[in-house]
Amino acid sequence: MTDTTTSVAPSEVDAAGFLAALTANVPLVLVDYFADHCVWCDRLEPILSAVAPLYWNRVHMVKVNVQRYPQTLPDGGLRATPTIALYRQGKLVMSKSGMMQRPSLIAFLDHWLDPANEGLTVV
Repeated sequence: MTDTTTSVAPSEVDAAGFLAALTANVPLVLVDYFADHCVWCDRLEPILSAVAPLYWNRVHMVKVNVQRYPQTLPDGGLRATPTIALYRQGKLVMSKSGMMQRPSLIAFLDHWLDPANEGLTVV
């Protein structure tokens, strides 16, 4: 049996990887904006890794270090780290700053994967 957890866990990308992720052929791209020495970022990482296999074919997940790649930040920047940002067809549809527990993250992703919410653009 293949371990899918390691293959779908969010990987850290540079600016070029971020741009490549935005063009991935999936309904949503989740970007985990994090910073070095951010305690809440460290606590969010295992939650993202645990949730990622549930969405492996519907959400492409990547991590971006905001200190190393500030050019990847959404217009207006970030309020805090960690920040989860969702992109659809390369456009930011929603971002949420702060720690998220597993049930909240699942509800957040399920909401934005619901076809009824496809046309929504909330930023």
